Amino acid sequence: MASIRDVWVHANCIIHSARQILNDRLRPLGLTSAEGNILLHLLTRPRSLRQEEISGELEISKAAVSRALDSLESKGLIVREKDESDRRASLVCLTARARSMADSIEAIYNDLFTIAAQGIEPQDIEAAVQFFAVIAENFARARTRGKEGAK
Repeated sequence: MASIRDVWVHANCIIHSARQILNDRLRPLGLTSAEGNILLHLLTRPRSLRQEEISGELEISKAAVSRALDSLESKGLIVREKDESDRRASLVCLTARARSMADSIEAIYNDLFTIAAQGIEPQDIEAAVQFFAVIAENFARARTRGKEGAK
């Protein structure tokens, strides 16, 4: 009988394989999977985001987001502008160059999603989303309890 440990092993394999595929396909664009994930996220938002928002929404450490943003900025794909509502914060804004790459980036991710969905029925995808949402919520509660206990 399968256990949550089996889910854990498969989830890690999925993430590792997806990262390898993304790195291979994004490399011709001069991007890593970490950079691609952030660009895709920004491309799907109606407004620029603060670095902290990117970190929170993608559940990536602030340090990792900072490194990826530094790289994207050096490649001319993002700029950081002062947030008029909070001068201490910066907004991460896509450049025209990044927007010109949007179709290519989205196609790479859509292809990855197509590969992942092969042989899986829509209702099974829905069940998997619900299943992983419960696990994510369990971990979110555990993190909150951990932070409260540390105070």
